[in-house]
Amino acid sequence: MLSIIIPVYNSERYLSACIASVLSQSYRDFELILVDDCSTDSSPAVCESFAAQDSRVRVVRHDVNKGISNTRYDGFIISQGEYISFIDNDDILPNRAYEIMMADVGDADMSVVSAEVLNGDEVERRRAELNAASAGPLQSERMSGLSAYELLKSGNCAYGDIGGPWGKVYTRELVERTLALTLPYKESLPWSYFEDCLFIPICYPLAPQVVLHKFPGYLHRGGGLSCRNKPTPYLYGCIGAGTVVLDFYKERGYSRLYDLYIGQHLVYLQSIYYRIDRFEDDEDKREKYLSLIEEAFSRYCGDCLSSSSSSISEKLSAFLFARIRPLWSLLVGRMLLARKYRQ
Repeated sequence: MLSIIIPVYNSERYLSACIASVLSQSYRDFELILVDDCSTDSSPAVCESFAAQDSRVRVVRHDVNKGISNTRYDGFIISQGEYISFIDNDDILPNRAYEIMMADVGDADMSVVSAEVLNGDEVERRRAELNAASAGPLQSERMSGLSAYELLKSGNCAYGDIGGPWGKVYTRELVERTLALTLPYKESLPWSYFEDCLFIPICYPLAPQVVLHKFPGYLHRGGGLSCRNKPTPYLYGCIGAGTVVLDFYKERGYSRLYDLYIGQHLVYLQSIYYRIDRFEDDEDKREKYLSLIEEAFSRYCGDCLSSSSSSISEKLSAFLFARIRPLWSLLVGRMLLARKYRQ
């Protein structure tokens, strides 16, 4: 059986469409676990309404807000399926998504469809379009999880956005093996240990075989926590999560993946640095997280500059940030990041 887990928090506008898209799947053998993270809107009532109509739906409610990683984890530990999948509470799926993914999980550790990121209600239009399209042969490819994640980080992936925790069916055993490595960070990185910044970069290399499908089986609404100017708990967690991931790659000897990941991570840290410097008004947070970013550059900048896989732009921006900060502030901060994060 497949267990589908949806962390729910204050999503009354889109939640019904999300749940309905799951219950209308052509693949039917699943349980749907809705974990409400102490919502203050009508989301709990929406969940209970669907549970009353369909015996496959189970509802769990938190007494206090725990964040998305803990909510996802609480759904996982009560799930009963041999296979696991996650959906965000404002996203939707075309009807054949799980039919496609479940066709391959018998002899693969993870089956993956691509995600399309769309603005607002465009996801509904795209879902109707995909549901109306005639089913034809799919382009699919099997490879190791390590090769799949190297492909993704290389920028040459032909299978779209496959980097989130959603849009996938995992074997339960793969989720458990990954959690064995990320769960120790439950207290120190509570917003990261079951997210795309820590769980996914470790999960992929642990999978002996994955199947990638060139099918837009997951429709993701644009926006979200990490798109706000002021840093969020998730964004702060990405700083420490990147260190854990890079250390994991180095310890396991994943040298190519380490080289691909390091330049991209340092670019991301520069973006976080800028947002903290410009928009964070909590002095304790400013001091703590700016210091952590400085430490990460001291530790990894040399490896980035010597990496054969980091791009010239990644190396240049890392060098300027680490060695010539005033020039970095002018060329990267004012000319690039200021345009992206306008108040």
